[in-house]
Amino acid sequence: MPLKSIYNQDFFIKDNCIHLSTDYFTKNSNRFKKITGSRLAAILNKNQYTSPLKTWMMMTNIYYEEMDETLSRVGNAIEPKLKEYIEQKFHIKYKQYNPFQVKWDVFSDNEIFGGIPDGEPIDSAGNFLYNKNFPMIEIKTTSIDSFVYKNISGVLTMQKDENEIPLVKKINGKIETWFDDNKNLIVPLEYQLQLCLYMYLRKINYGLIVVGFLKKEDYAAPTLFDINKRKIETAKIELDLNKFEPIISTATNWYNKYIKTGISPEFSEKDLKWFNELVK
Repeated sequence: MPLKSIYNQDFFIKDNCIHLSTDYFTKNSNRFKKITGSRLAAILNKNQYTSPLKTWMMMTNIYYEEMDETLSRVGNAIEPKLKEYIEQKFHIKYKQYNPFQVKWDVFSDNEIFGGIPDGEPIDSAGNFLYNKNFPMIEIKTTSIDSFVYKNISGVLTMQKDENEIPLVKKINGKIETWFDDNKNLIVPLEYQLQLCLYMYLRKINYGLIVVGFLKKEDYAAPTLFDINKRKIETAKIELDLNKFEPIISTATNWYNKYIKTGISPEFSEKDLKWFNELVK
């Protein structure tokens, strides 16, 4: 059960919102999570998979969302190889962080926003190279085909055959969504926002999104991933810090209104259906 707290004890529903109990809020508010790059789109209601209410529940620690183990394992194995690919291609060294060492946050001096960039450009002494307009990177892996998933205890779980190869729902079904009619890469808004938040926090203007397209066998044996035999795409992201200020302001207001008060955003119809399944 992904609930980490007790319904009608630690939290309750009132006026179409979740209210944290006074006792729960007092004991736990100092451990509430910050707005990270992966959460920004959701709180702005720009994420097709996660709603503002569900994100609020995760940030206040009354709910956690399990990730498919295969996707986690694949990301951990392949993303470092994509970083090395970018380093060799552009002759830039990138710093990656051990999340446990930095406590999942390299922006600890910021009360509201935090998280970890996938890579920051550094020189041989470990100094950032943003003054030379070298870009921060955000790394993504995605499949070429669309796969079959099944909801198991609230977790969308990849379905695989006896050889641990994912079952294909549609050949080329995933890669088709990444390109327009002119074969230009389309970067989903939630990924752009993720990178732009970290760029904003570093006060830099340039970033690079790196996308590795995986074949189905890569999910069975990610350590054997050969980057020279796979499609790798990049997209430059340029950020006007002043134009990003309204997004920061909106997110800050959201945090103050919902996280600092212990009262959630209102339920949508979809939220309510999901929540009723969660607590039944």
